[in-house]
Amino acid sequence: MNKNRVKGHELGEVTCPTGFNWTNLKAELRAIWESSIKAWKIELAYPVSFLRQSVSPLIILLPFLIYGMVLVGGRYSENLERMVGTGDVVTFIFTGYVIMGFIGTAVWAMGFSIRGEQWFGTLESIFVTPTSRLSLVLGMALHSTVHQSIGTAVEFAIIYAVFGLGLKIGGILPALGIFVLMMLALYGFGILVSALSLVLKEGWIVAEGLHSIMMILSPVVYPLVVLPTVAQQASAIFPTAPALVGMRVFLIENYQPEVIGNIFLHLLALDAAWILFGILVFHLTDIYVRKKGSLEKY
Repeated sequence: MNKNRVKGHELGEVTCPTGFNWTNLKAELRAIWESSIKAWKIELAYPVSFLRQSVSPLIILLPFLIYGMVLVGGRYSENLERMVGTGDVVTFIFTGYVIMGFIGTAVWAMGFSIRGEQWFGTLESIFVTPTSRLSLVLGMALHSTVHQSIGTAVEFAIIYAVFGLGLKIGGILPALGIFVLMMLALYGFGILVSALSLVLKEGWIVAEGLHSIMMILSPVVYPLVVLPTVAQQASAIFPTAPALVGMRVFLIENYQPEVIGNIFLHLLALDAAWILFGILVFHLTDIYVRKKGSLEKY
């Protein structure tokens, strides 16, 4: 072996625990892009399925809106207004449900990126290439985020045309900033689930569990204040709760946040914690399955 080579990389190259090559960043970004394009090609090969996935966010949202309006006897709820300062049920639920879709993007799509390669029979081939395994996961993150954004745009256009939405246009940019910070932390979740799927194989068990917990502890269709105190405190661990509170502050008139604190600093701390934790688990899992020789096992 060439003494100037260390674990397949030249001395002087900077890599993260997952093998992500920071020195040759352009190549890794190209791998992420190509991984995303591959996912698009596979998805667009089935246009009916793609159409169904594009409109499914709207189909799932409508029952929430209808149930909410029926239960409160109209679009506006006095009880909701007393709790958070706004009684607009449609706008409140819509802004929460948008986040719900992106939770699925991170937890499910990213988590199953490696499992999908096992189904196709290409996982071993990918793992022996110089490309980082993390690039595969990030490529799916790029694809899934764009896909979910398309569905969200369709959802927004139809809900706005049918019901109208009481949103503050001036708050869109800061709300998008909060959204980006939330997505970074959710990507940490996705990396974690993708790593666990290498060991558990049926990673949907972990994905379903995390998704359900975040849905319960996030103020998607109900205010955070209706949860028990312990649950409200636990919600601070996940990025969706502070992100939803912060986005609604900027997007909805008279909205009163259910939690006190600097949303941006909170999300930055969660970004660092969950991304580092996800990468660490990915690295340890990668070492474990290689030593055990279980990559080829379905």
